[in-house]
Order: sequence, then C-alpha cells, then structure tokens
Amino acid sequence: MGNKTSNELAVEWVSTDRLFLNPSNPRINDQAVEHVAASIARFGWRQPIVVRPGGVVIAGNTRLKAAGKLGHERVPVVWFEGTDLEATAYAIADNRTHEFSTWDEPVLAKLLEELRAEDALEGTGVGVAESRTALIR
Repeated sequence: MGNKTSNELAVEWVSTDRLFLNPSNPRINDQAVEHVAASIARFGWRQPIVVRPGGVVIAGNTRLKAAGKLGHERVPVVWFEGTDLEATAYAIADNRTHEFSTWDEPVLAKLLEELRAEDALEGTGVGVAESRTALIR
C-alpha cells in the first residue's frame, strides 16, 4: 500500500487470508464462480482484485471465490485508498457499467465458431451448445 498516484496501477500479490468478501456486495455471483475459475485456470490472473486497506474486497468478489475454488493462496491486488463513499461508488460502477454494452451477435457468432472449431471454448464461459445457439441468431 504505497503512495501511488491515481495514474499508477500497483499490483501486489497478497495472501487470500488477508482478504474478505464484501458483506455489502449487491451482486449475486455464486453461479459465476466456476466460470471465472475456469478462466483463471486457462488464462492466469489478468485482472487484479480491488481491495480496501482493511482487506475488504470492493471489486473482485467472484475472483476471490474462484481463487478459493482453485486453491490459490495468493491473488493480485490493487489497494483502493479512497473514502468509504468512493469505495461504495466504485464497487457499483465496476459491476454496473458493463451492463450498458451489448454483443454484436454476428461478430460473436464468428468468433465462437472459430473457437469451437479448434475446441478452444474452455475458460470462456461459453459451452459448445451455447456457441452453436449463438451461430443461429
């Protein structure tokens, strides 16, 4: 937890026993854990967990659960140094902002077909049957 400016992203590997799921997390994410775990297993850690200095996760509760499922003892963390109010606002923004985008179905179908043809859907959160359904749309 250094004195980094807001323009610098410092990632630190932290023991999972120092981190706590956010009891105020408004997202219901248990059904996503196995998919996130599969993604981490295939691609490794590509996105850190954002955590308050006291150890409460404000962005990445599902990633922390997935780390537990995978038996990871350390995870990449970015420390959030803002106020409690800013942390709450960021947690909502992190979960909400992706809901404003949509899929370009023909482009998605093409990409899924390429992955399916190479048997490379593992870790994407898309199964073979679902990829075929997307192709029909």
